[in-house]
Amino acid sequence: MVFARQFLAAWPLAEGTDEIDRIAKSPTSIWAVVPRYGRFLFTLVMMFKPRRILEVGMANGLSCAYIAKAQLSYLQQDGAHVIIDPFQSTQWHNAGRAMLDRLGLDRNIEVIEDYSIHAIPSLEKQGQRFDLAFIDGNHCLDYSLADVLASDRVLRIGGLIVLDDSRAFGVRMAVPYLDRYRVNLTRIRFDNWLVHWWREYISGRRRMTVYQKNSEDVRGPAGT
Repeated sequence: MVFARQFLAAWPLAEGTDEIDRIAKSPTSIWAVVPRYGRFLFTLVMMFKPRRILEVGMANGLSCAYIAKAQLSYLQQDGAHVIIDPFQSTQWHNAGRAMLDRLGLDRNIEVIEDYSIHAIPSLEKQGQRFDLAFIDGNHCLDYSLADVLASDRVLRIGGLIVLDDSRAFGVRMAVPYLDRYRVNLTRIRFDNWLVHWWREYISGRRRMTVYQKNSEDVRGPAGT
């Protein structure tokens, strides 16, 4: 809860995202990320300062830009921000890469054009580990859970998993399962219980859900 209070105090003070905000707010913009949620990611990275970031889903690159902008303020290192998107050069015509290049935010970026269900296990076999995973890929229930499972396996203890669009599609069904059964992931709530209940169950405004890894997953084949 201390982390949540510190985050909420820092969020309105986030600075350095003006250029990205202008792109997000453009009247001709096709971006799916509004500045409010972009600054949420920016502030989270600035506070937590993950040395290695895993991102599932790149698309037009706006979420990537907020994350990269924050990380570059404290770290410049090849491969520090790994992004997985099987459609970046096909369906998206490298729009995400172009966005990061245009903003000068491509210093730490490594893009893997493969499905996350293949790419993340490959990273695990290579011994790669991460401090933050931002999941914004296939939003079907089974793929959402698969991305969390795979990301958890490469996440260091204490690291964060951030689910985007957590009130839409299959992600909405994945969150209650994670809350109840993934005991090695602790949900970080950024509101008091009343505001949390209102946003979670009434207004449906909970776009991003954040978990912190408190231990390795030690469940056996019986699920316990």
